[in-house]
Amino acid sequence: MSDLLAKLSDYVYETVPVNPKKALNIMSFGYSAFGLRCRLPKKPFMPARLYMNRIAASATVGPLRHPENAMLTNIFMPCEIFQALEMNIMFPEAIACCLAFISGQRAFIESAEANGIPPTLCSYHKCLIGLALTGVMPKPLFIVNTTLACDANQLSFRRLEEYYGIKRKVIDVPYEDNEENLEHLVRQLKETAIFAQENSSKTLTEEKLALAIARSKRTIENYKEYLELRADRHIYDNMTSEMLAVFATHVLLGSEQAEKFTADLVEQTRKIPVTKHSGVRLLWVHTLPFWQPVLRELLNLNDRCEVVACDMTFDGLCGTQESDPYRYMAKRLISNSFNGSSDRRIELVAEYAKKLNADGVVWYCHWGCKQTAGASASAKEYFEQAGIPVLILDGDGCDRNNVNDGQTATRMEAFIELLEKKA
Repeated sequence: MSDLLAKLSDYVYETVPVNPKKALNIMSFGYSAFGLRCRLPKKPFMPARLYMNRIAASATVGPLRHPENAMLTNIFMPCEIFQALEMNIMFPEAIACCLAFISGQRAFIESAEANGIPPTLCSYHKCLIGLALTGVMPKPLFIVNTTLACDANQLSFRRLEEYYGIKRKVIDVPYEDNEENLEHLVRQLKETAIFAQENSSKTLTEEKLALAIARSKRTIENYKEYLELRADRHIYDNMTSEMLAVFATHVLLGSEQAEKFTADLVEQTRKIPVTKHSGVRLLWVHTLPFWQPVLRELLNLNDRCEVVACDMTFDGLCGTQESDPYRYMAKRLISNSFNGSSDRRIELVAEYAKKLNADGVVWYCHWGCKQTAGASASAKEYFEQAGIPVLILDGDGCDRNNVNDGQTATRMEAFIELLEKKA
């Protein structure tokens, strides 16, 4: 499998400069083939996880194949509006993750940096910009992005707005969580609904939005229940599953697929026997480098160590009591643990570490993410005072050039051994 992916990576790299359309077709075929492969029963993965793999592959390929019905956004944007409009949704994290899976990010990162994008920018967004500049990624209808958490959003989406000559709507998320700021967000989301209709020739009805919101709320409640069940169950799983769950609890919220995934996840997890604490349980903070071989060997599908959750899956599990659809979406934004002081995120991670019976926390400083890296010292101090072991680990969720396999393996192995001794 690794040899095949290496050949595919080289082929994409060589094809991009001479035939961007062919490179897109190759990538789309690779993603689609992966989705089809997940239709086959594959032990020990839960059927819900395999289903989500298929949905993620389809959600990534769809906008690339059908840009005439696609919009571009960031992962923190409430997308129930676009789900109700039945639009294809492009977002950097999904595209870059698929590129990382086939080792195909190199050509696009090099293109972005050759065109003035600083090497220190988030690799996910360098991939996005490179895909556009090479002509591989077709032009979407419009762009909507939030100011929440990610500084790279403002640079990459502004660059693509100018490059494609399309319109962009920016949702300004206020720092403080109060009623005045919540209403400010509500107004912006209502404006976004109008903006989306004007730039897509589609009509948003109250009924369609209400259906999307209802699915979204059920999805969130399902995932909360799953996390409760996860606290005393061991699951043979991998890092990819957690990354895909991030998509389900963010951009895919409001879709039938996200609701089905979380409902199936609850049902299938409930059938797993409650077990005594065995093996090391890790709570992962930020994006997961699911492609990195040394981490795959340590964390995937084994009894020794498992990732019980990623903090990006529970950053915005709130607001379901709100009856107004726009207040519900606004509440998820303003109350998100990535918004406001870093203390909010740190405290929520500590809360879930205890809820999930995690033995330790891995605070992953993804390349170019100033928010996560900047909060790492505060997080380390807080967790240590709370008696929660923590590892601050530098790396990259997408670009292989920004990781040191040897150092990563040594530090992770030492951390796992430390937690084993404490058990």
